[in-house]
Amino acid sequence: MPATVELPDAVLRQLEALARQEGSTAADLIRRLIGAHLNRSQPATERKHYVRLPLILASETGPIQAVTGAEVDETTRA
Repeated sequence: MPATVELPDAVLRQLEALARQEGSTAADLIRRLIGAHLNRSQPATERKHYVRLPLILASETGPIQAVTGAEVDETTRA
C-alpha cells in the first residue's frame, strides 16, 4: 500500500546516502527499518524463539549411546 512520509531534508539525504552504500533504494531501506522495528515491538510471546543445543548437557546425563534403527524397532514393538 503506498504511503507518503515527510522527512526533514537532512534526514532524507542521510537515508538516501545509506541506501546507496547498501546498494538499495531509500524505499527499501525504509521498509526494512520499519519491519525490524515492528518485529522488536512485538510481545515476547509472538516472537520466534531460538535455543542453543543441546538442551540437556551430557555432563548432566552421561554419555549418549548410539542406537541403531533395529534397536529402536525392537523397543517400539514391545
